[in-house]
Amino acid sequence: MRKAAAAAMAMTLLFGMVNAQNVRSADEEILTPIIAQLYAEPAVYAGRPISIYGLVIEAAAGGTVFMLQDVSQHPLRIVGNALMKAAPGDQLTIVGTLRRDAGGLYVAATLTIPTRIVGGGGCC
Repeated sequence: MRKAAAAAMAMTLLFGMVNAQNVRSADEEILTPIIAQLYAEPAVYAGRPISIYGLVIEAAAGGTVFMLQDVSQHPLRIVGNALMKAAPGDQLTIVGTLRRDAGGLYVAATLTIPTRIVGGGGCC
């Protein structure tokens, strides 16, 4: 549990630094749903900081828009920027905000963290 608490604290600190311009408190809880939960209850997560982990299964727009799939096997569109790109096969933790547009649900990424699960664990 100490590792999980330390990871949550690090994510909160990183999120607070990255989003200082958005006037978000570093104390605001970052929710950690699986992608299926985002689709099932979008109102619960919309506009709140979230963190999701998964495998990039496709990318477009030079890697700034990509599909992330997690253990729930539901791909979700992630929108990054010139500094937050991904390629198929990347394993990432994404911190951002759930939003909706004409194309459906997506996460506006504020942070992408390359993540590898070791010791027999895995992603998707």
